[in-house]
Parts: sequence; C-alpha cells; structure tokens
Amino acid sequence: MLAYRAAASRSGVVPLEGSTLASQRSQHVMGLYRRAELLDAARRTLESIRAAIPSDTTRARFDRIFRSRGAWVVDLHDAALAWAQSRGEQIEWASARRALTEAGWLAPGDSTDGAETVPRALYGLRVLAANDSAAFAAVQADLRRADPASAAAVALLLSGYTEGQRWYADAVGFFLTEPWAAQGATGRSLGDLVRDDWLRVRPLSPGSANLTPEIRTQLFGYPQAVPHYSIPPALFNRLVTADNEPAGQWLQQHGPAALLQALRRLPAGDTSLALLQFGRETVRLTTVPRQARESLNGFLEPRDVIAIDPGYSPLLALGAVVHEWQHLAFRRLQLDDFAASLPKRALPVVGLPGIQPYVAEGFAEWSAERILGPLIARWPLLGLSELEKRAGLALERADDEHPLGYALVRELAAVLKDPALTTRLLLRYADDPSRIDTEPALRIAWRRHRGARDYVFAAAMRRVLIPEVTFTIEDGFPDVIATRILVPASGKGVR
Repeated sequence: MLAYRAAASRSGVVPLEGSTLASQRSQHVMGLYRRAELLDAARRTLESIRAAIPSDTTRARFDRIFRSRGAWVVDLHDAALAWAQSRGEQIEWASARRALTEAGWLAPGDSTDGAETVPRALYGLRVLAANDSAAFAAVQADLRRADPASAAAVALLLSGYTEGQRWYADAVGFFLTEPWAAQGATGRSLGDLVRDDWLRVRPLSPGSANLTPEIRTQLFGYPQAVPHYSIPPALFNRLVTADNEPAGQWLQQHGPAALLQALRRLPAGDTSLALLQFGRETVRLTTVPRQARESLNGFLEPRDVIAIDPGYSPLLALGAVVHEWQHLAFRRLQLDDFAASLPKRALPVVGLPGIQPYVAEGFAEWSAERILGPLIARWPLLGLSELEKRAGLALERADDEHPLGYALVRELAAVLKDPALTTRLLLRYADDPSRIDTEPALRIAWRRHRGARDYVFAAAMRRVLIPEVTFTIEDGFPDVIATRILVPASGKGVR
C-alpha cells in the first residue's frame, strides 16, 4: 500500500483508499473515475515520453497515434470522441446525454458535462453490443424513441468506440515494438527489454516466444488482460500425428498453426457436463473447441496472444501487458522442458504440466515489475495500475494469488540474489512449489524457519481430458473419422 501511495503521488493523482479502492478501482484504471485528473497525468507522461524518444521516425509514429488532429488522444474514450468529431464537428459527450438518460443509462438529474458519466455509459453499451446483440437492439430502440437526434449522437459515438479498438491495439503495440525508450543514443521497445531479460535465463526456443505477442482487443467489461498460450513445436509433434503420407504433406504445406486453427472447427460436443471416474480420480471430458472457448486462456492456441479490454487506459495497461507476457514466456519454457522429458516412443496419453497459481501470478508480478523498473522510475504512471491492483486485491482477500504470490517470489529472489536463478527454480518447481526448499541454498537460508507452522491455502485446479480424435481435413475443415477416450494410467498430470 505504501508503494502504491508513493507511485500515485509521483504520478500526480490522488490514491484510492478504503472502500473507494474496492468500489472504483476498475473504473479508475479505465479512465472513468476521476477522469480529469487521470487525463492530466497521462498527457504529462506522454509529453515526457515524446520528448525522450531518440528517433524522429519513431516520434512521427508516436504522433500519428497519440496526437490525432493536433490534440492528445490518451485512451479509448478520447479515440472514440476524436473519431466521432471527425464525422461531426459539433458532437460532444453531452450530445448523447438526453437519449442515454431517457433510456436509463444515465442517472436523472446528472448536472455534469458528461465527460465521465457519458463515456462510462457508452462503454457499457459497447460491451453489451459485443456480448448480447438482442439486448443491444432493444436498447437502440429505446434510445431512438427517447430522442432521435441524441440517439444519432450515441450511434456515432459507439461507432467511434468500434474504431477506437483498432486505435487501442496500435497504441499498445507501439510501446511493445517501437524503440521509444532511450538507452544511450538508441531506443528500446518493451519487447526488447522483455526478450533481453529472458535471454539471461536461457535462450527461448524457436517460435512465438521469440516474437512479440499479438495484441487482441476483447470486451470483458472490466480492466482485464489474459494470455492465450501457443504450443511449442516440440510438444506439437507429440500431440499431433500424421497417420499417412497425404496428412504429412498437408501438415508440411500448411504448418502447425493451420492445424491448430482447424481443431477449433471440430465438433464441440453437447453442453452437458460429462465426468470420467477412474479409481479415485475424476476428470471432465471435453473437446478442444469447447476448452478453447470456455477458458480465459484458450487452449492449444496457434500463436501467443494477449487479449486485453480496450477500456484499460493504455499507459496504465502496459504493466498488465508485460505481466501477461511473463506468463507466456514462462509457460513456453515449461512446455519446452516437458516435451524434452517425454520418452521417444509415442504415448497414448499426454498429461500437460500445470503451474501452481501462486507461482504463476507471483512470478509474473515480480518479473514484470523488475523489467519495467527503470521505466517506472522515470514515468511512475506506467506502474500505477499494477500497484493499485495488488493493493486492492490484498484488501479484498488476504490470500489472493497476486499480492501473496508476489510477496513469496520476492522473498525467494531476495535470498537467491539472482533473477535468472530465481526464474529457473520457479520453472523447476512450477507445479509443486512445496518442494522448493529442498534446494541446498534455500535449506541453509531458511533453516531458522524449519520449526515454523505451515500456512496452507487452497489452489484448486480443474482436471480435463481431451479424447483422441482421428480426422481428415480439406479446405481447413476437419471431418471426424473416430474418437477414442483413452483413460490415463493415473490421474497425475492430467490438466
């Protein structure tokens, strides 16, 4: 909490406290609570970043994104309004107020200029349109009945939000790929900093872990970013078998990504919950397309992706994006190691390793903070959201994976005094961190705690089983020939 308050003070914003931290944290990092204050801080930060960009070419790209029509565009709401005004110069947030109020999307008697309440309502409508088209159509009818002219302004602004999602991906992508952070006479991108840090652990395997993840906007309705994990080539070759020469030729011609994409077109199966019981183990039977759809992280993805809600203010979201990139890189190395450990003979069932949630979140929090440290020291607003998140989660639940995991990993790192070694040990014990204190260096450092009482907390993991599917494929669409449920010899390792 002290670190959060200090970062807020240095950023020029008032920290959220107590019940306000719990109730308004999400709206705050989306620029929809204390918006004027956050806009000022974001504009000052962008001005400072622009002044430090070492290349005229990079600065010109920066200006095309963040200085549209000569004015600062700092978040999705700015981008939506700027796009709407490029089609109708007289439009303002207040233009949409009457229809939104009459339709129940704004509180009656709101006397503000709408700079905070109207974008909050419009963002909610954009989320509704993306997730429930029938409900959105009903709201559109209510808006038109209430005030046709104001409803037209709502429609134009909502189109601006749709266009703004493309702006958002470009804005976040700029910081990941462009050399904007001066380092001597040259510049570095966030991607450069992330990759350099992982090279100290060990070189990453060929494939998407060496590349910048795709930034994909997804309307969650709250500030959220999640990783979608791709499959490294070595593991892909153990999960997929070409049974004949035409299959091998197809795979060679189209590549693993096309095959993984085709798996999403397999039958999803019925929606009933099917459980398989063997011995004392119970697993859920599912399919690749269903698991990919139901999991926030997808399943057997063709490429590494970070899905992020575009309402998350870009400068505040950079810490979350680097956090999710740490999940992607960590998982890639874990799966590389797992694939290398498999016997050369074909296995009927492959149980993918898990990552204990406190290890996963604690590592990502610690690693992202460390990588971004030099940038946050100069531009503290870049670290504010992650500190605010941990402060809020710690208030809501003392054993939340993010703040508690962060504290545990930070303690481990303080003992080892080597970030690369810390990462390697976490990888080694990712699925069972209770064994990490068997390491000689840690046994010595923590010997005074040998008699201490263990603190045990739950970290449930859902086990699923994907049946073996044999299919042919034409024009990217699979035709199922056979499906077999292969029961593992033991439930251990099934994820």
